[in-house]
Amino acid sequence: MLSFARRLREVAHPRAIGSITVGHGVNEFFSIVIPPIIPLLVADFGITYAQAGFLVTIFFVMYALFQLPAGMLADVVGKERLLVGGLFGMAAGILLAALSPNYETLLVAQAIAGISGSAFHPAGMGLISDYETESTEGKAMGVFGFGGALGTMSAPVIVGGVAVIAGWRLALLAGVLIGTAVSCLVLYLFLTAEDPEPVDEAASSRPRTDGGSGEERAPSALERLRSAGVFDIHITRSVVVLFFLTVVLSMQHRAIQTYTTSYVTAETGASVAAGNVAFFALLVGGSLASLYAGDLADRIDRVTLGIGASLATAALVAATLATTVLEGLPIVALTVILSVWFAVIGAGMYASYPVKNAMVSQQAEAGSSGSLFGIIQTGSAIGSASGPAVFGILSSRWGVIAAFPAIAGVSVVLALSFALLWLLDG
Repeated sequence: MLSFARRLREVAHPRAIGSITVGHGVNEFFSIVIPPIIPLLVADFGITYAQAGFLVTIFFVMYALFQLPAGMLADVVGKERLLVGGLFGMAAGILLAALSPNYETLLVAQAIAGISGSAFHPAGMGLISDYETESTEGKAMGVFGFGGALGTMSAPVIVGGVAVIAGWRLALLAGVLIGTAVSCLVLYLFLTAEDPEPVDEAASSRPRTDGGSGEERAPSALERLRSAGVFDIHITRSVVVLFFLTVVLSMQHRAIQTYTTSYVTAETGASVAAGNVAFFALLVGGSLASLYAGDLADRIDRVTLGIGASLATAALVAATLATTVLEGLPIVALTVILSVWFAVIGAGMYASYPVKNAMVSQQAEAGSSGSLFGIIQTGSAIGSASGPAVFGILSSRWGVIAAFPAIAGVSVVLALSFALLWLLDG
């Protein structure tokens, strides 16, 4: 946390970036409140695991479909407004889920939460791009990623823990109360924040992101609609490569997240609890790496850093096959070794995120940054949805042990994508 505070102080606008980061934690928290209670939903509603899994699918389908429209809308109505509104919309969706009398209502609730959640990343990352310069946007994206990782880690602990004690409905209600309280904090921070001074001469001409008015007349909604949106974005070759890179990175990310516990239990003989500890260590390593990689992205060449992180992840994931020799070790020793190993994998995997996001920020213009990040985050949603499915097919046919060499191959493709950016920039 000391490292987080120090890096937050080093960005150009700590209060704004802190607000967005806290909101990122809430968004990620709300995004995964259903998975920890799936067994309870199956028992309570008499549904199959496939039906329960579709609750997660419908959320991310809505999340993917509305990324680009949300980004365009953020450029028109104001990014702060849409960001906060999306958080409260997610809370409303989860509240409906907690009160659902049947499975069909749960589907509607997840659709509402997914549509609302789609606003966050285009608006939040667009704001970071608007507020920060090339010398600080890497740190800002690293801090942003750290907040999201904390939200991801806290959902299974809070929702899953309350569900075991008090049932899934009270668990969701507890999640809504906590998420809403923190969303109110984000709203307060935005309302009380002073407009940041432009960080350079080019920034002085940027339109306001909050929809308010300065000394000059604020443009009307129609004027902003005409000046914002995907058609005003310069779709360069670099943007196309960044979109593809984002798809690949998200495939890698979600595949590793999805199959870590399964791999550990199937190939090392460890318990499910030990597998979940390894999965948690993966997230811890990733959250710390996000901070440090974001800092490095402002100090050294970003393409080099992206290539290095991707190749390191490929090597680590491939070498995971060697952990099969650990079978038979005492459970404590096995759990410790696996936790350290997957924490290192998490560090390599997550290190690419602030690097990639800073590169996208370099391509963004304040008037259309939400739209650009809407395009890029659509790629992220595509990768997140396809990764578990593709590697699930491999696992079903050849066993979960086959998935990890394939994921390593994806990491190599990711490194080549970073290298392609170097060629384009060169």
